[in-house]
Amino acid sequence: MIGLKKKVMAGVVATAALVLTAGCTSPNGATGGGGGSSAPADSHLSKVLKSKKIKIAVQSEAAPWGVLKSDGQYQGFDIDIAKALGKSLGAKVDFVSTTNESRIPLLQSDKVDVVIASFTATDDRAQQVAFTVPYAAGGTLVAVPKSSSISSYGDLAGKSVSASRGSIGESILTSHFPKAKPALFNTFADSVQALKSGKVDALIENNVIVPQLVQKDPSLRILQGPVLEPSLMSMGIQQGDQVWMNYLNTFIRNYNVSGENDAASRKWLSQPMPAFLK
Repeated sequence: MIGLKKKVMAGVVATAALVLTAGCTSPNGATGGGGGSSAPADSHLSKVLKSKKIKIAVQSEAAPWGVLKSDGQYQGFDIDIAKALGKSLGAKVDFVSTTNESRIPLLQSDKVDVVIASFTATDDRAQQVAFTVPYAAGGTLVAVPKSSSISSYGDLAGKSVSASRGSIGESILTSHFPKAKPALFNTFADSVQALKSGKVDALIENNVIVPQLVQKDPSLRILQGPVLEPSLMSMGIQQGDQVWMNYLNTFIRNYNVSGENDAASRKWLSQPMPAFLK
């Protein structure tokens, strides 16, 4: 396995070198290095390789995807792949804490090189940012107090349901449960607290986060029903940087086939990596 990992990382670094030396095509057909506006030097890949630093937006209150511990260190599924990405580039990782709502603004304002934060690649979001190939899959579930009279999705009509602003849960409330009363919060932790304190009747979140929440708090239960809107999770970057996109896609494919993604999935998500990601 160690030999395989070395070959994988060597392949990724070699790909970066090829991408940079080969140049890229600008919108007007000119090649990189010839004065085109999208020359390789303008790519985040070039900047990261030159500075040996990479700014990655991750979640800090969304276990098991990303959590900021009391000692100032991040941990979680997304953190593992972020660290692997930094290692493949020979770059120091500078973590930038993000919420569901701030992921796109961080990219649009060029404050981070990439977002790795359980970022579901939806059509609406793809109109604002660019997405890599997927590295994980998910969906959405609903949690309610164990003593709640809510027994099905249909019972959510007229009930208050907490969700994080900018999350898939927020959009699902609008599209699937128009008669429910959305209670939106800036962070997942605030959304959970609203449910536990009785300020809302239910909570909607990721199908990995909700089971772990219920496991830790026996006063809660998962509302019976199918996983809502199965989805693919990808890294997000600014639009128009094809060189950076090419590198990240290569890295993800190699990370998937190396066994590292499967190991991280089993560790943090308590399930193997979906076979279709290989």
